[in-house]
Amino acid sequence: MKAEKMTIERSALGSFEGIDGPQDKVIKLELGDVQVPDLDFAEYQPGLRKNVLIHLLFDNTREDPQGSDAALIRYLPGAFVPRHLHMGYEMVLVLQGEYVENDVLYRPGSLVIRAPGTTHEMRSDTGCTILAMRDVPVKQLT
Repeated sequence: MKAEKMTIERSALGSFEGIDGPQDKVIKLELGDVQVPDLDFAEYQPGLRKNVLIHLLFDNTREDPQGSDAALIRYLPGAFVPRHLHMGYEMVLVLQGEYVENDVLYRPGSLVIRAPGTTHEMRSDTGCTILAMRDVPVKQLT
């Protein structure tokens, strides 16, 4: 039987020590109700990522394996992404729903910037849509 993960709302944390690295940044933006247009989403790395869909905005890794990419990513309810290491910066803007990174909950308007060396796993219990950009691909750890 799998143990239930405990999720903590970021705004309820008294300290971000152990959550954010020295070069990480999290900013809460007031966006209002974001409506994502009707776009085509495809399964994203099936077999590795569970219940995750992607709509690529650009993908420079096709020409350069160390290139940048950006996408709208939709996490269906119960989605999970295993732990990985960021070799470069990553920027995530939560547009809709509840995005959970290392058991910390981020809501719409959360802009999360992770520095090189960051490791995390992500999930969404209820579903969410994020805008994500990486300047260098990740290294899978599990």
